[in-house]
Amino acid sequence: MKVLLIQKEGVDLHSTLLASETSREVLRFYHPKKTDWGVCIEASTLGSALSVVSELKWYIQRYVSQPLCLLSNGIICTPAYAGIIYEREGSVHDSWDLEILYGIKYHTVMDRIVVTPDSAINDISEFSSDMDRTFRARCLIDDLEKMK
Repeated sequence: MKVLLIQKEGVDLHSTLLASETSREVLRFYHPKKTDWGVCIEASTLGSALSVVSELKWYIQRYVSQPLCLLSNGIICTPAYAGIIYEREGSVHDSWDLEILYGIKYHTVMDRIVVTPDSAINDISEFSSDMDRTFRARCLIDDLEKMK
């Protein structure tokens, strides 16, 4: 279980989190790892991953383009989607209805597109080819509202 925090443009998220006594206190047991796109935080359970996201909300609003959760089965999702799983209102299946494809370039989110099972493979491939890295994250309809 991991929390992936994709930094906003021009932000060194790892340094920002370590510079603050408050965030250092929150992260003292998690040892966040710096990546070229932000920070990766290892958590033992889904509950602890969601707790870290909640406790870092102030930093996420200011310095993070998108928080994501990497589940133990390899599926990436938004915290809202992970919350549904945590509350046992839903489960993770091989099939999915809605995802957001995040394109990372120059260490920040450059663009994002909505992906459904009906999305054209060419559109996804074309989008991905222009990026240094992409993350496909399962999401809820409410997450799409935040994209606007």
